[in-house]
Amino acid sequence: MIFKLAFLALAIQFSTNEAMAHPVSYQGGIGLMSYNFNEMTQIMATYSFTPRLAIAHTYLRDSNSNFYIPRVNFLVKRWNNSGSQANIYLSGGSGFENFNSDMTSAHLGEAVLDWESREYYVYLEHMYLRRDNTRNIELPSQDYNMTKLRFGFAPFLADYEDLNVWFVVQFQKINDDKTMTTQFLRFYRKNVLWEVGADLDGTIAFNFMIHI
Repeated sequence: MIFKLAFLALAIQFSTNEAMAHPVSYQGGIGLMSYNFNEMTQIMATYSFTPRLAIAHTYLRDSNSNFYIPRVNFLVKRWNNSGSQANIYLSGGSGFENFNSDMTSAHLGEAVLDWESREYYVYLEHMYLRRDNTRNIELPSQDYNMTKLRFGFAPFLADYEDLNVWFVVQFQKINDDKTMTTQFLRFYRKNVLWEVGADLDGTIAFNFMIHI
């Protein structure tokens, strides 16, 4: 009985930490996260030096611009409760934007807040890019702001070793564009998570996350 309770506690902890592919994980942990929607692609690779500090590299493609930004991710605060966890992360970095073979500076700041139990999930992210490029007319603003708000729930509870399924709805706004609403089916098992979804206009989205 003691061993079963210990395993269940460990499973809850791992499912909370690993399923989200957080920007900072355990010491020595490597994470890979890929977010794909319409013509936008974002990929981030991370290496955690400590449970609070990670170095990372972000690749972002949007509107024919390619951003390459090394960054630092920092866990500001974590709350471990019975069966749930909440986190605040801050990130910052500088790199460059590639547009029509021109290289210009780009600077990133990001804040992430999340809360997750085995049944419910709330996530808020705001990413800010300060761009020196003034030539890309598809990105008319040098201040690039992207905000995501997500809510999710698990229709049934599964063990850490089994396939877990979640329903997630995401609201995303970029600069002054209209808010995009995307519905996802989320699947994860152990340290691998993937999501398949669609916007209300039928645009397909796919996300993939893993920690090793």
